[in-house]
Amino acid sequence: MKTLNRLLTIALGLFLISAGVAKFTTGHVFQYIEFKSGIDLFYPFVNNLTGIAEILAGAAILYRPTRLIGAVAAIGLMIGAIGFHLSPWLGTSIPTGLLDDAASPWDAADFATTTSSGTFVLAIISAIRAASIVRTELKARHGAGPVVEPAGGRKAVAQA
Repeated sequence: MKTLNRLLTIALGLFLISAGVAKFTTGHVFQYIEFKSGIDLFYPFVNNLTGIAEILAGAAILYRPTRLIGAVAAIGLMIGAIGFHLSPWLGTSIPTGLLDDAASPWDAADFATTTSSGTFVLAIISAIRAASIVRTELKARHGAGPVVEPAGGRKAVAQA
C-alpha cells in the first residue's frame, strides 16, 4: 500500500508540473474562458499565474518536507478549476484546442469543434488525491490521533 501511495503522490506532482508547463505551451482553457466571459484578464495573466502555481504545487508535493503545503495548494487550485468547469464560462466539456490560425480577440471559430470532459475529470481526481495526501501528512505528523488528558492527568492517545 505504501508503494501505491508513493506512486500516486509522484503522479499527482508530475501531473501538476506538466499542467503548469502546458499553460505556457499548448494550453487553451484560459483563452476559452476569456472568449466566453469577455474578460481580458484571463489570458495571459491568470493563465500564467495558474501555470506558475501548478508548477510550484507539483514540485512541493514531490519534495517530502513541503508535501503538505503543496497538497493544500493543489486542493485550492483544483477547487478553482472545478468551479470554473461548473460555471457558464467554461463548462464540463470544453473544446480540445485552438485552431492553427486562432488569434486574439478569440471567437467561436478559433476553437476546435471536438470537446472533452477530461480536464474536468482530472481536476476532480486531483483534488481527491491532494486531500488524501493532506490526510496522510497530517496523520504522520500528529501520530495515531489527538492527545487527550483524562482526569487522572496521564496523557493518552485517542484511538481513531
